[in-house]
Amino acid sequence: MTWLAWRQLRTQAAVVAGALVVVVIALVVTRTHVVDVYSPSGDHELTGIYVWLRLLGTVLIGLPAAIGAFWGAPMIASELEGHTQRLAWTQSITRDRWLAVRLALTAAVSVAVVAIFAAVFTWWCAPLDATDVNRIAPANFAQRGVVAIGYTLFALALGVLLGAVIRRTLPAMAATLLAFLVARLAIQKLVRPHLVAATTLRTDPFSPGPRGAWTLSTRTVDAAGHQVSAQALENHLVKACHLTRATPDVDQALANCAHRLGFDNLTRAIPSSSFWQLQAAELVVFVGLAAIAAAATFWWIRHRAT
Repeated sequence: MTWLAWRQLRTQAAVVAGALVVVVIALVVTRTHVVDVYSPSGDHELTGIYVWLRLLGTVLIGLPAAIGAFWGAPMIASELEGHTQRLAWTQSITRDRWLAVRLALTAAVSVAVVAIFAAVFTWWCAPLDATDVNRIAPANFAQRGVVAIGYTLFALALGVLLGAVIRRTLPAMAATLLAFLVARLAIQKLVRPHLVAATTLRTDPFSPGPRGAWTLSTRTVDAAGHQVSAQALENHLVKACHLTRATPDVDQALANCAHRLGFDNLTRAIPSSSFWQLQAAELVVFVGLAAIAAAATFWWIRHRAT
């Protein structure tokens, strides 16, 4: 059974492995340039092919969804659509074992590809992350670390489940892409901010905020601790410090006036030092969702798929 499952997957796996080798070689070869550019004496400016290599992070974000759609969704849907499940599930191998072997093999290949890609890209981006890139912010968080492994397992299990339920390959692929995107965004917006403890920091109004942190919310308070709106703050500062738009460097003057009068921004943020803790927590969430989706698929093919 394992050999049969591998024969069905090996061509696609070989293509993906070949593409991965090309990507890894490109990142390894160009990493020295990234280190030089982002060293203390560098100019912190990527140009040419290095800008495009940086965009590989976007590919890493989309790869789990593609695995779920192209490897997960057809796994059962193609059998049901072609009515070949009657042959596959009525031999000496039970449908549970058939699904377990195919799912485990596909998951192993998928995780290996994504883990290698993510590890090399995280290593390649390390000089950038040490300077001006906020790696814990949502735009970069999914492009680093181990969380992509959780996304991959969940996308694959979700695709297999939807394929079993929908029973048609193309609609199952489309549904997998949409459902995975919705789940990813929902976790990012509603769950991720609560996975690790946030810190509340006092910063000056008009300042850029805590460097390298993921800012969740900001509110401005006066010396007595009462919240004020941005417009009310500016109006008060203009009157209290006799400022106008003609004042030289008016933004800095407003900042100095706010500091002098005791106004502060209370910024709730997750610091960059919590990056790996947040990665591990979200990985656990998506592995748990993958386990639920896989269990639901086993139940479905026992009781509903014929």
